[in-house]
Amino acid sequence: MMKSSDVSDLRSRLKWDVFLSFQRDTRHKFTDRLYEVLVKEQVRVWNDDVERENDELGASLLEEAMEDSVALVVVLSPNYAKSHRCLEELAKICHLKTSLGRLVLPIFYEVEPWIFRKQKGPFEMDFKEHSKRFSEEKIQRWRKAMNLVGNISGFVFRYGFQ
Repeated sequence: MMKSSDVSDLRSRLKWDVFLSFQRDTRHKFTDRLYEVLVKEQVRVWNDDVERENDELGASLLEEAMEDSVALVVVLSPNYAKSHRCLEELAKICHLKTSLGRLVLPIFYEVEPWIFRKQKGPFEMDFKEHSKRFSEEKIQRWRKAMNLVGNISGFVFRYGFQ
């Protein structure tokens, strides 16, 4: 468990306080509001919709931003696993949690943590589709990441949150 002095030390060494990860379907509903509140509170937030102007920079820029963040906030929605990009981000986030002890805060947006953790409901179909394009090794890495993050205490925003 990190102490507040550890977080302060990290904050002084790293470029970002928070890396904000989300699936595009939550944009304009929840993540825009979250981003605005954090910025208003003078939190240095990486939001790839705001920070990444050139999509060609892609994975290396995202990876650098994740590694250069004190905390990783993941907004998990029912459509999160539709995006292999989100699943790759989640796997990287889990790697940073275990290898560097980065703080990970999941926000379960209109999805119950146990459904996310066990990849039930909408996630079952998403993985069925991904299995047509991606290796079993990659699928298992993503499933493991979902399980790990689904077991972290976070915030739950139930259906109909506006």
